[in-house]
Amino acid sequence: MRRDLTDRYGWISTEEYDEGLAIATACPGPLAYQLGVYCGYITHGSLGAIGVAVAFAAAPFLIVIVVAALYVQLGSTWQLRGIFYGVGPVVIAIIARSCWDLGRKTLRQESLAYAFAAIACVITIAVQQELIALFLIAGALGIFLFNRPAPPSAEPRAGSTEAPRQTRVSFSVVVSIVSGAYQNVALPKLFWFFFKTGLLVFGSGLVIVPFLKTYVVDQYHWLSNQAFLDAVAVGIISPGPVVITATFVGYLNHRLPGAIAATVGIFTPSLIFVMLGTPILRRYRQNSRVQGFVRGVTVAVVGVLLGTSFLVARSTIRDALGVTILILALVALWSKWKVPEPALVAVGAVIGLGATFFAQGRP
Repeated sequence: MRRDLTDRYGWISTEEYDEGLAIATACPGPLAYQLGVYCGYITHGSLGAIGVAVAFAAAPFLIVIVVAALYVQLGSTWQLRGIFYGVGPVVIAIIARSCWDLGRKTLRQESLAYAFAAIACVITIAVQQELIALFLIAGALGIFLFNRPAPPSAEPRAGSTEAPRQTRVSFSVVVSIVSGAYQNVALPKLFWFFFKTGLLVFGSGLVIVPFLKTYVVDQYHWLSNQAFLDAVAVGIISPGPVVITATFVGYLNHRLPGAIAATVGIFTPSLIFVMLGTPILRRYRQNSRVQGFVRGVTVAVVGVLLGTSFLVARSTIRDALGVTILILALVALWSKWKVPEPALVAVGAVIGLGATFFAQGRP
């Protein structure tokens, strides 16, 4: 994106791109998707943001719809069951690696950040679910505990009128987008669940996987544990943000209307945050209190992800082969060869297919 948008086409400046990356990191939403919507907003205002939001999600949406339709038709066959049996432990390993990477970049050898993450992890394991209140409390505490006042020269000028090149978006425009989605999309409950889930995505879409499992599998019983892991696997191997998993979940429940409701719900928060938040964050993102709130939430996410990853693994891997696949996947992910995640998923599928083949006693 940087190469094409700034160097090849010159649609936005390097400074604007770097600022967009900082804003996308600070706001909830899949990082690449959020950054793309920001670039559309910077160049063509609200229409640009909406255009990029639709274009970015369209290709993975169509691919996942096709895969989900095949899954529904072939889900009872031993071949498909075998494939996803081997994929499950690999997905757990990828989530664990995502947790490690997020923690390494976020905690930054800061003892207070590790304390926040550890407390969040312990609470999550103890109550066996994610608590949204935990993120809000962590953010509120972060305003005071992570408040690092910047030097006066780094603070934005009170009278600064710097604004993006685009026309500012009014609150009524955003309200119309949300209300229109609510009125036109089928199954409002599905839409609103994924809308709320979209508010919790930071960085990698894998962060919300344990959260989804808590509600989709344990509380609402929309999917079985295995079907949920299959959905995550499809989200990982398909192009686009991992949160496209929502499309698969929606399709398995209510076919195409459910897929549309879930997809619109999961991506809408990113669009809203860009359209409402960009003008504000471009002016105040260096404010120490804002930075403290964002940091408090982010370090809490690390601990919650670690705790819920443990819960997901405990309920998923039940035999020696599953443990073996998990260990091999972890070794590959931490090896110097940097094995691509889709390749690992493919290897897990082959192992699972082979194991199921022999278990079936086929000639």
